[in-house]
Amino acid sequence: MNAYRYLFIIMIVLFSGCNRSGSDTGTGLSENSIIPNGGKVLFDVISKSNTLVDLSGNFRDSGHYSMVYQAKTENGLIPVSGLSNDSFYTMYENKQLVNESKLKVSQDSKTVSNKILLLLDFSGSIVDDCKDVNASSNPENLCYQIVNSSKNFIDQIVTSNQTMAIYYFNSKRKIQPLWQSPNGTYTTADTNSLKASLDKLYDAAWREQNLEGYNSTNLYGAVIDSTSVVCRWFDDCVEGQSSSIGDGNQQKYDFATIVIFTDGRHTVGDAVAKKSEMLSLLPLYKRNYYYTIGLGDVDDAVLKAIGQSGFLKATQTDRLDEEFNKLGEKLSAFANSFYKMDYCPAQQGGLLDLRVHMDDKERRFGGDIEESVKLLDGIDFRCDL
Repeated sequence: MNAYRYLFIIMIVLFSGCNRSGSDTGTGLSENSIIPNGGKVLFDVISKSNTLVDLSGNFRDSGHYSMVYQAKTENGLIPVSGLSNDSFYTMYENKQLVNESKLKVSQDSKTVSNKILLLLDFSGSIVDDCKDVNASSNPENLCYQIVNSSKNFIDQIVTSNQTMAIYYFNSKRKIQPLWQSPNGTYTTADTNSLKASLDKLYDAAWREQNLEGYNSTNLYGAVIDSTSVVCRWFDDCVEGQSSSIGDGNQQKYDFATIVIFTDGRHTVGDAVAKKSEMLSLLPLYKRNYYYTIGLGDVDDAVLKAIGQSGFLKATQTDRLDEEFNKLGEKLSAFANSFYKMDYCPAQQGGLLDLRVHMDDKERRFGGDIEESVKLLDGIDFRCDL
């Protein structure tokens, strides 16, 4: 639900509300990165819960309220990681400045896992370029660019909490796995296996068996099928039905990112009906993020509609690696852009309008966490933070 070379600081931040202020934020982009060097940060709520009630619905003597947020820039919705305790400032309850409340914010990459499906267009134009005797060494060759850009992308984003599967599409009805685990798992953190699977494009026998003759581009069908493949990665997902990220009591949140590369337009079957079906499916899967990368004569409007989290375009074959790098930068930040806010309010019951001001002076980021919290009425609880 976006992109990337810089160092992210992963830390756990403990702090209480304090009466400090600051609003100096910057704008603009660094020269060689799509990551902004300042600007407004938005906080999207992922879940709300409390530890005041046990699983049986009984009240506990001690506990607190919890919320999970993702931080992203207002401009471009780029994930923001590395916010430190000095970034968070004054807290307000129902517009009143408070110092009695307690707050603990933690950023921990173990909170989130991201399964990535890299979906590559292996239709006729790419197969033809792979037949070139210099395909594996010519930077202007499309086959070379796809292989090398994808390998760099894998090295950039695959980590212990970001794993990947690689599929391809052409005119076949279903997308096909390029990498398939011998033990039946859906994604892997084994970068060597993922990169080795891309070298199949240079294998004439493999191309003849799997690619040749499937020259058209079933883009819409591929996107539809990718949602089905990703849905099977999660036990709580039902194909074609609206799904959520999960309830607020989870200790871990699982997301899926579908990255689609194409150098052409949809050319198979009833394009109007397929497009409509595809676009109606994408919003159903709340945990999914969709990115598209286009090269050359693509339909920008369609790829923007599919790439709800981001669309990038390379105008020349030898610039494809730049676009993959940009997206890799964004996805590198993704897993570390989630923050858990544990909170004991000064107010003890009723509705609470909470606002916590954030100001990262060094990086010139600023923003507010704003949330409405329904507090449990008629109880006394001991804050356990």
